Amino acid sequence: MAVTRRSVLKAGAAVGLAGAVGIAGWEFSKLKTTAKIVIVGGGAGGIGLANQLLTQLSGAEITVIDPRGYHWYQPGQTLLLAGAYQAESDVVSANESYLDSKINWVADEVVAYEPDNNHVVTAKGEKINYDFLVVASGLELRYDMIEGLDVAQIGQDYITSIYLSPEAGVASHQQALGFARSGGGNAVFTRPQGAMKCAGAPMKATNLVEFFVRSAGPRDAFQFDYFTSEHFLFSVKPFDKRLRGIWQERAIAPHYQHTLTAIDTEAKTAQFQKADGARASVSWDFIHIAPPMTAVASVRNSALADKTKYHGYVEVDQFTMRHKRFDNVFALGDTAGTPIGKTAASVKSQIPVITANIRALLEQQELVAKWDGYTSCPMILDVGHAMLWEFDYSLEPITALPFEVVDPLEVSELAWVMEKSLIKPVYDLMLHGYTPI
Repeated sequence: MAVTRRSVLKAGAAVGLAGAVGIAGWEFSKLKTTAKIVIVGGGAGGIGLANQLLTQLSGAEITVIDPRGYHWYQPGQTLLLAGAYQAESDVVSANESYLDSKINWVADEVVAYEPDNNHVVTAKGEKINYDFLVVASGLELRYDMIEGLDVAQIGQDYITSIYLSPEAGVASHQQALGFARSGGGNAVFTRPQGAMKCAGAPMKATNLVEFFVRSAGPRDAFQFDYFTSEHFLFSVKPFDKRLRGIWQERAIAPHYQHTLTAIDTEAKTAQFQKADGARASVSWDFIHIAPPMTAVASVRNSALADKTKYHGYVEVDQFTMRHKRFDNVFALGDTAGTPIGKTAASVKSQIPVITANIRALLEQQELVAKWDGYTSCPMILDVGHAMLWEFDYSLEPITALPFEVVDPLEVSELAWVMEKSLIKPVYDLMLHGYTPI
């Protein structure tokens, strides 16, 4: 297997980012402009981009539209399951701690996009005009597509899903410990069909619950089954092969091309549809559900949506992140219709690309800043060990660190420390607009 050093982010070289933020936060120049830039979505991408644009542009009117009054550090959900984080407050913080005072925050929800008229419409009926639009609205967790599932049941009776909320992450940890002490049973884990945020999370959850069981006592009384709609565990072949080997050692059975369609929480059964159309019913004593995910309704029903390949996500050029049909529209993060990249690490590498390209348009230059598909997935194996997986559009392993420091195929305490303690400070820097390589 060839593991290459990650090249310097193309965005930096592209526009020179002469006015970009360096590692020490120095500003060299700003472009004066009165452009109105609207960012839909106040998550990691929206806030981080808004703050970075301020380092590039002087006089721009930057508006972020999002109804949520707090920030949710979603990469921390697996750490809640692990018990490394122990409270909702470990992943929730006030938006004000990240927002620059120059950013205009609109506490509302966008319900309609009218790109031909350069404005969006909010739930309160306000029309907000823009010169540039960046859609960073995330995606929608579609628990409603699983027949028989009531999300109110998640966090009790050994029904878990760390995706749902911070509360669900805390509850899932307690449920996992209870199951580990139960004396035996069947544990079922699911991965939905289609694109999803943090596609490694269902496998991390499987590893963690199996670790809790193994640590609590005899392992033989427990059965672990992982059902995925895909025909592989992980899209990067060396990582896929490595995890299959680990699961063989840990007696975790993967089942491919099985899509969860229904659940009976009283009978404790789950219904799956196979690739050939046949159905399978599986009994469980513990279940972790990764729900189907789609673009949010306002995006998938809009003129911005890709109606073919990426099924409702924003139709963008996968390198420049600019819309293919509307030249003043970009998309960032989970809502972007790209082959891969629904992770916080991808957002971090997309922010400088979009910043550079908006500046290039203001300077009437060509868009030469490009995103290479950089994605990172720290594959947690247990409490204390992980593997740091990085890749890009090539679907080949890459590394931002020397191979000698973190071998992506070796079980590593350092990779766990990075996931537990080092990634969050880098994430916080990103939210403040700093994205050093």
